[in-house]
Amino acid sequence: MVIDRVTFYKLRKVYRMSCEEFGALMNVTGRFVRFIESGDRKLPQYRADILLRELDLTPEKLARLLATYDETTIDTVK
Repeated sequence: MVIDRVTFYKLRKVYRMSCEEFGALMNVTGRFVRFIESGDRKLPQYRADILLRELDLTPEKLARLLATYDETTIDTVK
């Protein structure tokens, strides 16, 4: 599963985590999370794999979480 910066942002928001909390799941800093969300850095696949494992994400669960985000927020990613 590929996690782009928009999906990364939406997952963090759905789980209601700060950048620091979300980063801790992957052993990175909150600053690195902000870099990913802004597009200044790409999420390395090995970090994405850690995130998938920590959140126990399957394609079906990811689709449900993204649908939840889309249904419950008016926030947009620039």
